[in-house]
Amino acid sequence: MPYDTLPADTEFTDRWSQMRTRPEDSDLVIYWGVWVPIAAVSAVVNMFIIILIVTKQHLWKKPFNKYVVSLAFPDCVFSTCCCMTCALNFAHGSWYGGTAHCHIQTLYVMFGITASIWMNAVIARQIYRMADCAARHEVYVAPTSHDVMKHVLVVYSFALVIAVLPLTPWPGPKANGAIGLACLPLEADMWSTVLMWTSYLPFVLLVPVLLVTYYFWGAYRLLLRHQGLKDASAVFHVFARMFAVLLFMWLPTGLLMWVLGGLAPAVVGWVGGSISHIQGIVSFMLYIRKDDIRSELRNTCYFWGRHPQVKRNDESQASPGARSASSSGGPDGGDTPELVALLRVQAMEEMRATERTPMLVVTYRDFVAHGSVPRSSDRLQRPLRARDVTVFVSHRWWGSGASARGWNGHVDNEQGYKFRILCRGLKKLAGRHNLDLEKVVIWMDFPCIEQDDPELLLAGVESLLSYACRSQFILIPVFPELAAVQAFRTAEHPMDLLDYGERGWCRLEAYVFLCLGEITGEAVSCCGYGLLFECRVDGDGDFNEELKTEGTSQSCLGFKSSYEQLKPLMSGAATHFKREQLPSSGKLTVESDRAVIRATEKRIQNVYCRYAILSATEEHLTNRKRTHFVMDAKQLSCAHMPLLMTELRRIQSHNKLRKLALSGNQLQCLGVLQLLRDVVCQEGSELEELDLQDNQLGDVAAVRQDAVGAVESGPCARCNLSSSRHDEALVEIAALLGSPSCAKLSVLKLSGNQLASSAAIIVQAGWQLDELELARNHIGDEGASAISEVLKRGQVEEGLQKASSSRSRVPRPRSRWLRLDLASNAITDAAADELLTAAMKANVTVGMSGNKLSAKVFGKAAILDANAMV
Repeated sequence: MPYDTLPADTEFTDRWSQMRTRPEDSDLVIYWGVWVPIAAVSAVVNMFIIILIVTKQHLWKKPFNKYVVSLAFPDCVFSTCCCMTCALNFAHGSWYGGTAHCHIQTLYVMFGITASIWMNAVIARQIYRMADCAARHEVYVAPTSHDVMKHVLVVYSFALVIAVLPLTPWPGPKANGAIGLACLPLEADMWSTVLMWTSYLPFVLLVPVLLVTYYFWGAYRLLLRHQGLKDASAVFHVFARMFAVLLFMWLPTGLLMWVLGGLAPAVVGWVGGSISHIQGIVSFMLYIRKDDIRSELRNTCYFWGRHPQVKRNDESQASPGARSASSSGGPDGGDTPELVALLRVQAMEEMRATERTPMLVVTYRDFVAHGSVPRSSDRLQRPLRARDVTVFVSHRWWGSGASARGWNGHVDNEQGYKFRILCRGLKKLAGRHNLDLEKVVIWMDFPCIEQDDPELLLAGVESLLSYACRSQFILIPVFPELAAVQAFRTAEHPMDLLDYGERGWCRLEAYVFLCLGEITGEAVSCCGYGLLFECRVDGDGDFNEELKTEGTSQSCLGFKSSYEQLKPLMSGAATHFKREQLPSSGKLTVESDRAVIRATEKRIQNVYCRYAILSATEEHLTNRKRTHFVMDAKQLSCAHMPLLMTELRRIQSHNKLRKLALSGNQLQCLGVLQLLRDVVCQEGSELEELDLQDNQLGDVAAVRQDAVGAVESGPCARCNLSSSRHDEALVEIAALLGSPSCAKLSVLKLSGNQLASSAAIIVQAGWQLDELELARNHIGDEGASAISEVLKRGQVEEGLQKASSSRSRVPRPRSRWLRLDLASNAITDAAADELLTAAMKANVTVGMSGNKLSAKVFGKAAILDANAMV
């Protein structure tokens, strides 16, 4: 259809004529003149974002950045061509180029609009897939470059078809000048109107908007249900802002240009066209809010008036795992949410790689229909499928002699309590989480691990970690007896359950989920199910057979009430681990099982600790002002020191590190020695406080016991050699603490390390510390006497004199006191009195709370504290 507009004074009043009625040329020139700079800015910024991503390899290799380019390209084409068209019209004073120019404009306008909107729908589908995989504990497989190009090609091809249709003889809308402003597909008669509103515009606007709404509503529900899915939500929020452009810019454009075209004044259509040009600029502002793009833009444009200072660590010293995770990251060059998400995926892949035999499950329907807890020999199990919702049943065998080697009995008792409890618990769990019972499957050791083949049995046990990765829920049945119900009432953690939390195998299953929860960033969905009511201490009579079997009891009015509840037992994702709660410390009927448990525990620890170190480093580096690095209770051992030290050096190369907290781990003397030598006491270190509370610096007996299943390779294998090597390492630690290289370290916390008389060595070396904590150790009277001798010999005073000549730091003046905390060390009066007297002369205050002291000696310690404050 040729460019065929009507003058402003036309007598035609029908809608089809009004849509192509142009205002005065003077008004059109003003409208075009305003559009020129807007379109120019939009074209420039979108071209800039395309060039930035394509020319930066670390940006271009990310699939979602390829999608950003696919969004920016249609906007760039649309804005560039519009700028040229409007400039020609403005210069000419009226429409320039006739029909040919009208067809060209229709082509690029409809291509730009359609391609931009449909690319949003494609991205929405990827966001939904990401959220769905994360919610199901499955690895999200990002689209490859080939996949992205295929998606883009399909969308762009469809957009070209939509753009070309108005130029063909088809009976639908034809290209013409909408209100004289711009050429768009317009209605010309009744048949074209029908096709316009039933086929053409729905495929351009309505269908993609509905798809976006569907995918994002699904993703929103998944993210709302699983609040800890940080890896999915980080990308979700970036693109959610972009979809706001779709809803608040493209849709208003369609409304003002097509729906109200011919009905409202020309200025309304001009506003709609202006919004379509501005959306390119708004989209650019949203693109640069993506962390990696913003970071690269900051480096390129020298944001905030200074050059970015990127210091790179020597990667030749890093472990392969550290290099792969950190080479694209850092405070200036990486996208921390995406890096942490990558680390999570890597950790999940490592866990899945432990599978030695495929995961088998039993459907909920088959489980219930069987009438009892099935055995592997019943052959109800089948392979896990993609859409299954897996419930991991963690339990203690309730049959008599349940854990005896060679026993061929059953996991349930003779009355079938466990089966009945599980059936009700699974149904309750499905109701709470809106699960389709047809999709619910159960993993339970008895039916899902081969019980009659020792090799397959061991393979199933060693695959436990991979099975947990594929499970969405963990359910623990509670035995219906008085003591178990009382423990269940107060339990906040699986370890609190009677005849469960103390058992090694049960601990292992819960432990796997705790580690998994922190790695995925999710709150662990672990529930106990069983009787839950307040019962008397001597309330065994309250437990009749109906209550035990059915979970119900009949009231005096004849109504039955259920006394069972589904109770969450893990409240969050982040978990602290104590040595005494580890699976290898649990009770076992067959002691030889401990080696299997310890080996599985070590595999989990290695994956978990690697993730914990790398993710904590990435999060730390996002804030240049942060000076504290905390890795408390993360199960770190000597085997993890090389990676930890690599990451600490990386942190120190970017910002000052003042405090390092590693309390509650499993570090031994040789690991701490390595930390001091290679990080804390290195030249240029700014570390002032080191927290090593509740580690294993003095626990030689525990070191020997753990040596059975310890990691036997790597630079720290010698940690477990002998007590003599342990003592040598302690002496070397003391020597480092007393050296000028550790001059800036002022606070050292060693409480809870089971140090005995050897603590005197640390005191002797600690002359340059302001505070030394040795509380909750095993110092006793012997250690206290040794510390007294150190103070009497004047070693602290001698050290102060040396400090004045060997340190740049000002030596401690006579009125400044060293704080020595010896609380809760089983020190008695005589040794404490001697120590306090020596401390008074050496200008050292001593904390003595929690020791076996008389009022007189304790008062002496209080006076010493008071003098220090004067």
